[in-house]
Amino acid sequence: METINHDIKTGQFHRAYLLYGEEDYLKLQYRDRLIKALTGGGESVNFSRLEGESCNLKDMIDLAQTMPFFAEYRCILLMESGFFQSSNDELAAYLEAVPETAVLIFVEKKVNKSTKSFKTIGKYGYACDFSKPGEETLMKWIGARLAREKKTMAPEAWREFFLRSGENMENMEREFEKLVMYCFDRDRIELNDVRAITVRPLNDRVFDLVDAMADRDTRRLMDCYADLVTAKEQPLRILSLLERQFMQMLAVRQMSADHLSDQTIGKKLSIPPYIVGKIRRSSRAYRQEQIRQLLADASDVEERIKTGRISDRMGVELLMMQYANDGYANDGN
Repeated sequence: METINHDIKTGQFHRAYLLYGEEDYLKLQYRDRLIKALTGGGESVNFSRLEGESCNLKDMIDLAQTMPFFAEYRCILLMESGFFQSSNDELAAYLEAVPETAVLIFVEKKVNKSTKSFKTIGKYGYACDFSKPGEETLMKWIGARLAREKKTMAPEAWREFFLRSGENMENMEREFEKLVMYCFDRDRIELNDVRAITVRPLNDRVFDLVDAMADRDTRRLMDCYADLVTAKEQPLRILSLLERQFMQMLAVRQMSADHLSDQTIGKKLSIPPYIVGKIRRSSRAYRQEQIRQLLADASDVEERIKTGRISDRMGVELLMMQYANDGYANDGN
């Protein structure tokens, strides 16, 4: 990213940029900064955008070979072209010969680093990996935002804010702006402020359902379920998340038994490491055979809902109540 910042600052650009990875917020920010630096922003006859199936290599080359109109550069943006997921000798050859009057910007979620095209753009252009940032990186980012607002945040407030926002930078920024406005007349953000104004993610509220089932607390269970339904969450969606949660319990339990770290488990399951810890704690209330039976019962309920033999809300309620009333809390063996 420092390379892109330097290029924008100096006005000296690489012939091609590849912005790839799962962190869309930063990736799109740098995309837009590059485009603005190259075209001046707004509508421009020297800017072209190709996306998805419309990304044709011949069209891209034709555009790049066209001289810019009263400008130094012609900017061609290619969104999710798929060009870097498999070998493409023609693209690799062209990346070595992009004219000085053109700048190509590729924005991709997935790439194959072993392809000739990826290696070539790394040599003749610039490839930047926008991976999901960890908690430490996000803490520094929010810390810089707090400093600009001349505010501080209590450690316990940050932890709750991080748990609610997750590792999604776009969501974190949106929640941070709400929090700053809520605390406009105070210099320090406290835990109660975070709880008062920020939104808990759906996956986090599913933990409440699972914990209430394990605790045999039917009233809390139905309150949590009613809150989700009131928030316009469809019962089948809630059922799907419950199934996912219990499948992750089995996976976390098995990988933990194999002595894998939370970081490794999280990478394998595509979830943050702190969620791995929460899943492990929730799983202690269930024996393995009980989790498997619950998954089988959930599959049966889903089939009955989809064939019209029971309403979606009633089906999910009965399943949860069955396991809450039967009392599946145990020693985790």
